[in-house]
Amino acid sequence: MKMKRNRCLRVLTVCGIWGLFSFAGLLTGCSGSDDDYPKGEKPSTIESVRKVACIGNSITYGARQFLNDREKECYPALLGNLLGEGFEVGNFGRSGTTLLKNGNSPYWDTPEYTQAKEFLPNIVIVKFGTNDSRSINWPYHGSEFESDLTDFVFQLRSLSTRPKVFLCTPAIAYSNSIGADDGVITGEIIPAIRRVAEAQDLTVIDLHTALQGHQDWFPDGIHPGLEGNKFIAETIYSVLAEEYSLNK
Repeated sequence: MKMKRNRCLRVLTVCGIWGLFSFAGLLTGCSGSDDDYPKGEKPSTIESVRKVACIGNSITYGARQFLNDREKECYPALLGNLLGEGFEVGNFGRSGTTLLKNGNSPYWDTPEYTQAKEFLPNIVIVKFGTNDSRSINWPYHGSEFESDLTDFVFQLRSLSTRPKVFLCTPAIAYSNSIGADDGVITGEIIPAIRRVAEAQDLTVIDLHTALQGHQDWFPDGIHPGLEGNKFIAETIYSVLAEEYSLNK
């Protein structure tokens, strides 16, 4: 059988199938004008879904210090294995980056963002917030996060493929070793993500809640090891499987 190839900045082959968990984020938030934003259309059939772009920081890229084989053990690669043949999953994560345009290392300025758009995905998984919550970023530019995320979604939905965008809540920051603040994540970033999702009719994948009680999966309190990456992939897959009836 021809093996599926997934991308972790290049196309990969990933072995192993992991169990599934069904954590789907529910949305709450404020009102907004849907007419101002292009909409990603839900494909009518599974066959119309081909490319999945995973966008985010080092948790998306994969922390090589905690993985034996980053390219095969990062959650985008594991997600590609779960999705099966007919899907390409691209890992466009960039370590240290922020969703904030004025953060210390904005994702907007990276070659990975350009590559993600050139990939022309049908589905986009967006996962930011850990670096945005850092003490060098949030106190100075936190008020800009919601508008920056709105602009980010707009740019993605403006692609010719009109991709379906899913917003992940950040993983729990079990440590403040890099200045990340889980209080900011829970009290300010996650509500902002939910408001944007509500206004733009997006699905939230609630990784933060799903990862509660699993500090042992985060060797440094910030980055997941293999078990954490497996669980993140499974959680995202469970939402996509429900959205696109992949198990039917």
